[in-house]
Amino acid sequence: MLKRLEKTIHDERLINPGTRVLCAVSGGADSVALLLLLNQLSARIPFNLHVAHLNHCLRPESGADAAFVATLCASLRVPLSSESVDVKALSAQRREGLEAAGRFARRRFFERVTQEQKCDAIALAHHADDQAETVLFRLARGSGLTGLAAMRSQSGIYIRPLLGFRKIELIEWLIENRIDWREDVSNLDPAFSRNLIRHQVLPLLRQVNEQTEKALCRLSRQVALEEDFWKEQVASVLTQYLVVEPEGCALSIPVNALLSSHPALRRRVIRAVLDRMRGDLQQIEVAHIDQVDALLVSPKPQGETSLPGAWVARRYDLMHFRLEPHEINSFEMVIPEEGTYHLPSGDRLVVELKSTPMLNCGPCAVEFCSEQISFPFAVRSVRAGDRFQPSGMDGHKRLKNYFIDKKIPHEIRQKIPIVTTGETILWLAGERRCEGFWPVIGRMKFQMRLEPSIFVDE
Repeated sequence: MLKRLEKTIHDERLINPGTRVLCAVSGGADSVALLLLLNQLSARIPFNLHVAHLNHCLRPESGADAAFVATLCASLRVPLSSESVDVKALSAQRREGLEAAGRFARRRFFERVTQEQKCDAIALAHHADDQAETVLFRLARGSGLTGLAAMRSQSGIYIRPLLGFRKIELIEWLIENRIDWREDVSNLDPAFSRNLIRHQVLPLLRQVNEQTEKALCRLSRQVALEEDFWKEQVASVLTQYLVVEPEGCALSIPVNALLSSHPALRRRVIRAVLDRMRGDLQQIEVAHIDQVDALLVSPKPQGETSLPGAWVARRYDLMHFRLEPHEINSFEMVIPEEGTYHLPSGDRLVVELKSTPMLNCGPCAVEFCSEQISFPFAVRSVRAGDRFQPSGMDGHKRLKNYFIDKKIPHEIRQKIPIVTTGETILWLAGERRCEGFWPVIGRMKFQMRLEPSIFVDE
């Protein structure tokens, strides 16, 4: 047993000589075996060992479990950090199940102790049976292939040296060495999903294949190997195409870059972008990836969907990933006289009455005949049903159709200042003026300029 574990640690480079390892010990057979095996190996590799125990306060005997771990550590002369947390109260506070709340509490505690004790790794006692249960659990929950890779022997700071061992092997080793452990009766409660899989689902599957656990672990290893390949492909796509938007916590990637990729790669890229933008993939399931993929393949050039902790939108040639949707606010402002008017976007609109012609007319600078229109004007955001006659056109056009033809995203449309006189749209500021109201040489004219905020002097 010890030689197998040493070989695993060496081959997978889980523990380096001179490092500090935090060993998570609940008092159960798995974690007790892990502690004793690591303690023996610490003299051979060598490395320093520290134990962490968290009392979940869910069972009357949990205090005795903590005392057992303390006694064991004292006998081994291994330092211990022990703490209690009311997981039931935490579960209510976080509005999640006891299993999820307990996992959150443990991770938080282990990572804090790791920092305090300056440890380099956190050793968990997950074994092959746990791995098989995880594969089935994720399969039943609708996991994609990535999830079937299940637990890795190393995930960041966490290491799992016992993944290659069956639980029965660990128990037999403990019995052979006359080592006691604590039994957690909650492990028999079928109300917990993993217990249901462990005590009811797996026994039934063994009737089909007595080596079910071994087969499931083999599957997870194969998937993990292939996922490592896909990670390289995903990284290549992200390096080449992913753009960090200036607003922060927002990413974008060209639609064509995704559509030109194989669907298997495309879906992994979507997951990776969500992971990078959110910081994790908690609550993101296959169905959510389907939602984003549906936007990509849709014939509609614009669309959006809300996911847990994320908002994704297709805007013509780009896919935008944000934590929350853009905040779109309507506005309206009266222009009663000449002057400079500051717009909600931070830009400013300059309105002047002059006889000299404007030198540089264009999308951001226009002029109108003062004999055909007069103050007050208005500047506002777009409204449903707006129509105007673009310069050079004979007829009128709905603004919605104009924006579609120009491929202007929804969020940008709402920010475009629209200058009007009465019910007539004069100018889509920064875009295009209307047909008519042309200035006359030598006569007074209204001159309007849109000055972006980047050029505004403080």
